[in-house]
Amino acid sequence: MTTGAVHTPDMPIPMSAYATLKLAAVKMMEYLAVENPHVRVHMLHPGFIDTAMSRKSAQAGFAVPLDDVELPASVAVWLASPEAEFLKSKYVWANWDVDELKAKKERLVSSQDLTIGLLGWC
Repeated sequence: MTTGAVHTPDMPIPMSAYATLKLAAVKMMEYLAVENPHVRVHMLHPGFIDTAMSRKSAQAGFAVPLDDVELPASVAVWLASPEAEFLKSKYVWANWDVDELKAKKERLVSSQDLTIGLLGWC
């Protein structure tokens, strides 16, 4: 699981330690995927789930629509299935439409789209 916190430095609550750990998780998963090509690695953004942190953010003025906790659980189970093999080493949001992802299978397999990592330099 991962989070969008690494993309939002202007949060109304202090997030530096949390976001830094999430960014480190991205790099760790990137290396895990590259160094172990026989292992299926996925990163899953769970959506915005009702947690103590999301309630604190909402109280500070950063309220977002919340997703049902069952959503990322169901997507995680699907990612472990043979049907989702094409998403190996990819980053997926739980609220994305699975049928749309399957329709883009060929492009996702043959490109760097959604590949786990810190991209931009090379």
